[in-house]
Amino acid sequence: MTADSIFNAYIDANLVLFLAAVLWAAARFVLNQTWLRRAGLMQLHLIYGILLAVAATPLVIALHHLAAQAGLWGAGYSASISDFALAQFLNGRIGMSPSQFEALWMSRLVFTQDVTGLSSVLGIAVALFLAGGALIGAGRLMRNAWQVGLVIRRGYLWRRFGTVHIVLTDRIDVPFSTRGLTRRYIVLPSALLSQADDLRIAIAHELQHMRQGDLGWEIALEALRPVFFWNPAFIYLKREVDELRELACDQQILARRQFGVRDYCDCLLRVCQNALGHRGLRQVAAPSVPLLRSGGGRRAAEFLKRRVVAMLSHRQPAPSRWVTAALILPFAAAIGFGAISSQGSQADWSQDRLMLSTIVNLERLDQRTLATRY
Repeated sequence: MTADSIFNAYIDANLVLFLAAVLWAAARFVLNQTWLRRAGLMQLHLIYGILLAVAATPLVIALHHLAAQAGLWGAGYSASISDFALAQFLNGRIGMSPSQFEALWMSRLVFTQDVTGLSSVLGIAVALFLAGGALIGAGRLMRNAWQVGLVIRRGYLWRRFGTVHIVLTDRIDVPFSTRGLTRRYIVLPSALLSQADDLRIAIAHELQHMRQGDLGWEIALEALRPVFFWNPAFIYLKREVDELRELACDQQILARRQFGVRDYCDCLLRVCQNALGHRGLRQVAAPSVPLLRSGGGRRAAEFLKRRVVAMLSHRQPAPSRWVTAALILPFAAAIGFGAISSQGSQADWSQDRLMLSTIVNLERLDQRTLATRY
């Protein structure tokens, strides 16, 4: 693997993330117009399915290349947008001069070589920006992981159920859950021992996150944050996951009718009040899944309001897993096709590419001839 191929794969990953964000935004808009707008768990599974489709794109691309090499596609078939654009230009459907089209068509290749070869000011600036942001993000992630581990190590092991360890500590105000390789942890403020109802709600909430698989997703997405720190599509999808998993968790707990809606909402408000009393300084940062995010600000307040309103609203029956799977399939197909289409031309000197080079050379020769005459 060369530096060019790695950077090209990075560009493709970012393009696919943008596609996934657009598809999810469209899906969320449509779902909000139906009774499925209250189906928190279904929407959470849907966005998880979209993210899994994004993660599977390298395998889809590899299978597509193997199929092409095996001759399963026609000799002239290509799903690449760049190859399609070249064919359209050669057929006269794009009104540009040959040299202008070639410059545009080769812009990604030139940009890649500038960044990987550090051969221009722009390439150096982009390389430094990506490398610096990744290093800062990785350092922040390791610091946060160390802080989470420190809270757990200095806490008191109160209960243990199989691989689940419940830890009490005075270092936090907001309950959270996290996991290691073999153990899962629920970390609670010691003050909750004097509030039996809040203690039960907090434990039930974090156990539900474990059932939903939220801990693994949180760790995986936080591990990817240093790589895609600048990408608004990744930031948007991560925020959507954070919000949907809380809405889904609330709905699933209340659906069991173990707690009253009023008691559950009061618990959230008390935890938020305690956190704000310490100016939000005693909440452990990611990678962890807290009972609520207490970072403050209008967005956090609006989301807490949405959670309360969702719990007070009439709950519709959750759709079956078959409905969720049926919704995921078209999105996965669109993401797979988008990933294949975003690839550059696989045949660097295909017949169309040779024809474009010939046309460009003839244009330049004609320009030189005119310049010599005049």
